Amino acid sequence: MKTQRLLNEYLEGLGLRIKLLRTYLKIDQRAIARHLETVPSQISKIESGKSAPTLHYLLKIKELANQDEYLRENLSWDWLLEGKGRGFL
Repeated sequence: MKTQRLLNEYLEGLGLRIKLLRTYLKIDQRAIARHLETVPSQISKIESGKSAPTLHYLLKIKELANQDEYLRENLSWDWLLEGKGRGFL
C-alpha cells in the first residue's frame, strides 16, 4: 500500500509539472496531444496523475520545450521528472 501511495504522489507531481510546462508554452491539451500523437483525454489523465507518460511522450515534451529559448536553457530533466534541480519557474 505504501508503494502505491508513493507512486500516486509521484505521478501527480509529474503531471503537475507537465501541466505547468504546457501552460507556460501557452498551448492547450489538444495542441500537445497532436505533438505527442495521442488524444487530449490521455493528456488529461497524465496531467491529473491518473496515467504515467511513456518515455516517448516525455521525449516529445522535452523536444517541444526546447523550441523555447528560455526553456532550452533552464528546464532540466531532473526538474521535469522529479521536481528537483533547475526548473523554469
